[in-house]
Amino acid sequence: MAENEKGPDWQAVVARSAAFLALHGSGLREKDLATQGQFLERLGLPRRDAAELLGTTSASLTELFRLARKKKGSARGRPKNK
Repeated sequence: MAENEKGPDWQAVVARSAAFLALHGSGLREKDLATQGQFLERLGLPRRDAAELLGTTSASLTELFRLARKKKGSARGRPKNK
């Protein structure tokens, strides 16, 4: 909340709204949560806020990021089977 504790931090509200609109406009709403979360974090949202926008927890996003990174890097360095 804002320093003056008189109401919501309107800059944060506008930033979250803009991030959600950017996510929607980018066409990533149909992608998995990890992709959406990474997009929101690249826009500057903290993981907690990104998770809240996506309807999940920050711990869940962290685990999804870990699984996506593990899945993506699993085939690197191995020769292809013929």
